Amino acid sequence: MKKILKRSLLTLLGVVIAVGMVVGAYMSYVYLQYHRLPDQQKLTVNNNQGKLVQQGQTYKVTTFNIGYGSYPADFSFFMDGGKEVRARSRESVQKALTNDQKLLSQLKSDFTLLQEVDVSGNRSQEVNEVAYFQKHNPNNASSFAQNYDSAYLFYPVTNPIGQAKSGLLTLSKYHLTSAKRYQLPIETNFNKFFDLDRAFSVNRFATATGKELVLVNVHLSAYIKNRTIQEAQLTKLFTYLDKEAKKGNYVICGGDYNHVLKGQVHNELTWMKAFPSQKLPSNLRIVAPNTATVRNINEPYNPKTTTTGTIDGFILSKNVTATAISILDNHFAHSDHQPVTLAFTIN
Repeated sequence: MKKILKRSLLTLLGVVIAVGMVVGAYMSYVYLQYHRLPDQQKLTVNNNQGKLVQQGQTYKVTTFNIGYGSYPADFSFFMDGGKEVRARSRESVQKALTNDQKLLSQLKSDFTLLQEVDVSGNRSQEVNEVAYFQKHNPNNASSFAQNYDSAYLFYPVTNPIGQAKSGLLTLSKYHLTSAKRYQLPIETNFNKFFDLDRAFSVNRFATATGKELVLVNVHLSAYIKNRTIQEAQLTKLFTYLDKEAKKGNYVICGGDYNHVLKGQVHNELTWMKAFPSQKLPSNLRIVAPNTATVRNINEPYNPKTTTTGTIDGFILSKNVTATAISILDNHFAHSDHQPVTLAFTIN
């Protein structure tokens, strides 16, 4: 009996040691794989166009977080309290992208700012979404700024979200003179493995006035409770926009701010707190639609019960006139966001 007990204890000890070694090896892999891209990284401009931006002409710019093609209206996401993790299938991702492209074609915008566009990822069933939009917008220049390149994350353990490489895709029908990626502050503790490598991209266009149109694509942090990091991100963004506006350039910053730009605040959600408009430099202003641009994905979309809000929109310098702003209401058919379109002129 003692021999059996001893053998059982040794076996159990061996299992514990083996599991500990596996966990230790995995943690080492996650830490060794982790990296951040350098600040002020020059981006490649693909398929550049020839037209210049003109003074007095009306243009349209759309911002749209596509949710990496993985959030149909009946989807609920585990990080928001829902049940699902990855996109349901490769076909469902391709269907979402097809739908998103139909929306973009319908809008006929001159400039398009897309967020959460995957190059690869288990979460999006290994569909190259950047290549998809570049292929289906042949009359657009493009720049891509990576803001996520995670190790394989075994979280949740029973159905891990896996690996992903993702970022910000900017499309333009006009000549893009240069593009650059700027790093944003993120948490430095273990939470950094679950947040994106936050960044914004700056896309510059020559105009007939001699000043530049500076088009910024941004996606700020969502699932962090450390308010100082969110404040630091906004401070860096505001400082950059203010500097460009003071040069006399035409500044338009569009994207997913993960702060409420207009309407009801939901402080229980880390990504639905009030936007600190009082800290915005005086030569900049927020322009956002009156209609909700995002839904909470803790449950399948239900217009009667689902929490919605306005976190997507634009920051403009004073020499840019907003003539209209609207959303294309798709009832969150293939993303947890709706596309927001601004009509504008440069003065």
